[in-house]
Amino acid sequence: MIEKLQLTGNIGAEIRGLDLLEPMTGAEVDEVAKALSEHKVLAFRGLDRMGPKEHLAFAVQFGAPEIDEHPNHPDVDGVPGVKVIRHEGDLSRVDSWHTDGSTREFTPSYISTLRAVDIPPFGRDTVFANMEAVFDSLHPGMQSFLEGLTAMHSWGHQRPEAPPVEHPVVLVHPISGRKSLYVNKYYTRSIVGLPINQSEELLNFLFLQSHWAEFQLRVRWEPGMMVMWDNTNTQHYLVMDVVYPRVMHRVMTTSALKPA
Repeated sequence: MIEKLQLTGNIGAEIRGLDLLEPMTGAEVDEVAKALSEHKVLAFRGLDRMGPKEHLAFAVQFGAPEIDEHPNHPDVDGVPGVKVIRHEGDLSRVDSWHTDGSTREFTPSYISTLRAVDIPPFGRDTVFANMEAVFDSLHPGMQSFLEGLTAMHSWGHQRPEAPPVEHPVVLVHPISGRKSLYVNKYYTRSIVGLPINQSEELLNFLFLQSHWAEFQLRVRWEPGMMVMWDNTNTQHYLVMDVVYPRVMHRVMTTSALKPA
């Protein structure tokens, strides 16, 4: 039986009672999908025996894996779709709040699963923000104004040849129907149709909203841990507090889940 342990008042739950090394039943997939829609971020522990192939097999139960090349994160040898996320230990402070997939053409939603491979005994946590709760906290007048806007996203220096893409500033989740603020510090460049000074002022205000602790979940990584999140309604941030060559494996899937 699946057990769900809520982690904060606004975001996150730990899922227990599943053997993720085996295929899930349709009912189990639906239950995990429902928990993901409700809590945005799910944590799974005790996966010490999970490797890249098992990781991929779990992720594809929720959609097709993204297998395009990434400018910074290569695939695991022989397992396309599983990216190696390596951070060597730079302690520079960069406001890197971001959403996986916002530089891609956005038709489906993206689900990410990130698994600890080589982590420090403490530090290098990941912080997540619930952007549905952020949107809900805004004044109704601001909400209405934002719903009529779109923003440009691009890779920037990571992939300067890639063209920018345009997304709504407010997304409607394909399953829950709830609205989320969809701009992020790392990839969002401008608000379409606004003068540059007004665009910058508005974006700077919106970027700061993810910094409120009330909307956040801080994940302390441990061996055998995997975290799953929905990029439609979250942002995340890597805490650069200790020097360590942290290695993670990530699979992004384009969600095949449908509204109930």
